[in-house]
Parts: sequence; structure tokens; C-alpha cells
Amino acid sequence: MSPDILRITDQISPAELNGLVDVLQDGGAIIAAADTVYGLVTRAFDRKAFDRLDRIKGSRALPYVVIFDSVDGFEDWYGDFDSFRRRLISILLPGPVTLILPVNSKTSGDFRYGEAGIGVRVSSDALLQQLGARLGAPLWATSANRSSGPAPVNFDDISQALLEEVEIAVDSGSTIFREPSTVVDMRQRPFRVMREGAGLDRVQQALAEADAPLEILVVCTGNICRSPLAAALLQSQLGPPELSSVRVRSAGTSALEGSPPVQSMIEIASEWGLDLSEHRARQVTEEILRGADLILAAEPIHRDMIVEAAPWLKKRVHLIGGKTGFETLPDPYGAAEDAYRHIAELIRQATEAWALEIRALLEQPV
Repeated sequence: MSPDILRITDQISPAELNGLVDVLQDGGAIIAAADTVYGLVTRAFDRKAFDRLDRIKGSRALPYVVIFDSVDGFEDWYGDFDSFRRRLISILLPGPVTLILPVNSKTSGDFRYGEAGIGVRVSSDALLQQLGARLGAPLWATSANRSSGPAPVNFDDISQALLEEVEIAVDSGSTIFREPSTVVDMRQRPFRVMREGAGLDRVQQALAEADAPLEILVVCTGNICRSPLAAALLQSQLGPPELSSVRVRSAGTSALEGSPPVQSMIEIASEWGLDLSEHRARQVTEEILRGADLILAAEPIHRDMIVEAAPWLKKRVHLIGGKTGFETLPDPYGAAEDAYRHIAELIRQATEAWALEIRALLEQPV
């Protein structure tokens, strides 16, 4: 068949966008430019579309890449990431990078990367973002060529035979990066580059940052009682940063900068072999929050304040006592000595539970 050729020099019109979405909604195929190369594009996780891609593409060594319209959409579909993967994703996406991730429960065997993964992209190309958002579903994409052929970076490089296999082909000139994506294997640590391509320098820098110590922030109100003790306990349970690859710090939502810890907590910490005497309170800031891979809040109100101020941090914020059944670790400030010792013991139990989980993450097989 002869496809409709849609030539775009600036922005696509609403009517043109709707036409492309209608084709994809019906299990059809289009050709459009990603930021890297031109691709065959269909609706993802649709059996009719999957079979259509197979017929067009011919033999293939790997499943098709899933393209999401946004990082939030990708995270909502995939589920929670550990801190190391989240760190890399936040740096690289959207962009000219394909990430190979451990398969999740939503991905059947046909749609996996080899035996144990799924290839994912969030393209920086506006058209693909618009298509995914309007379709309300991710896209499948594979380079617009027969298997083993060169990936086209200009519309004129696409073979006529392939053009005749799709309903609509979008001609938007040359792609942004003019080469295939860099592929990063994130199925297990250490993460590694599987294929060099567009954005390689950025990927290599991000991989170096991904190996930096895990940054954990503990937050309470004044940063003179609960959070400094929790931070000191968790750091001691994990080991020093240079050995554990974890750095634990603390801050307060209403801290008086430079204030020392309350004497009761200094004394309790000392009995446990910890020195809080040099600690000084600091106020939570956006910069401090942005640098944290994991944020542990003493009470739901602290968690909610952080999320309200920085919604993009929502998946990084947890309650210190959440793993031991204590949503709230009450503030003992101004109470009797027994109250300090009670809260200190709850904090110790909570940080031990977090230390177990963090060590398990750090000890993932490589």
C-alpha cells in the first residue's frame, strides 16, 4: 500500500496528531522520528500491534523498546525503583538513551529483552511525547529498517518498501542526534554500557555519579533531638561512608541553624558509643533535599511538608518508623528523661530495620 506522507516543518496540528493516534489505537503502524533515528512505531503491549511489527521488521534479535511520554508515566507503570536506579533515571531521562531494566510483572515473556529485562526510553522528541500522552499508553519502537540494516537518521534514508508497510509516515527532516541511542544495562549493578551511541558522554558521567555514596537524609522538626540520633545510629549500623558507600545526614523542617543537640540525646548517644557533641542543627532546603537519594521523616507531617514543597521527591520520602510499625516517632523535646529514652529506643529499632534493607540493596549481585 502507499502510505500517507505527513511532512512537518514546525509543530504538528491537532488534526494530524489525532490521525496518527487513531492508527495506533487500531493496532496500526507509523514511521516517525525519535530524537535518535527514525522508527517503526505502534501501541505497546498490544498483541495485534506486536504481530504487525514482527511482520514488518522480519527477524529480530531483541524485543522492541517501550517508549513513554514522560518519566512520571514510566515510573507509574514500572513501579518503585531502588535509589541507585532512580538516581540514574533522573539524570538520563528524557534523552537519547535506552535503559535495560529488570522485567516487571506487567511484561510477558514475548516483550522482554532477552530472558530477563525490558528496554525502556523516554524520548526527548516532542512528537513521540505527544503521541504517548494522547494515546494514553506507551509506544513500541524499533528502527525503521529491516533487521541488520542501517538505522535511518533522515527520512529519505527509509526504503520505499518499508514505507509501504505502514499507514502513515511522518517526515520531519533529520533526527536531533543523528545516531542510535546509547544502551545502558541496568539489570544489575554495576550498570554498564551495552552499546555506544548518542549521549554517550552524559551516560558515562551519570554512571560515575551512580557509583557515588548513597545519600540518606533524616528529618525531624528542630534537628536537635530525633534526627541527629537517627542519623548517627544508621551511619554506625551501616559503617563509615568510605567503607559502606552510604552517607547519612540530618536536617529539620523548623531548625534554628547552629543549635546543639539536647543534652539528654547527647548522653543517650554516648552510652551507645556515639558522639553527638559536634552536631549542629541545619534547616531543610531544596538543595539539601535534592541531594538526597532517600529521605527518612520522623512523622507524617514532616513527610507531607517535604512532598508539598518538592512533589517530585514523593517516592524518595519514607517514615523512619515505617518498617517497625511506628508511623510517628513523637518529639520528646521538653519531656522527662524517660520519654527521651523511650523515643531513642524506638529510633534504634527503626534504624536497624532500615540498615537491613539498605545493606541488602548495596549487596545486590554484580
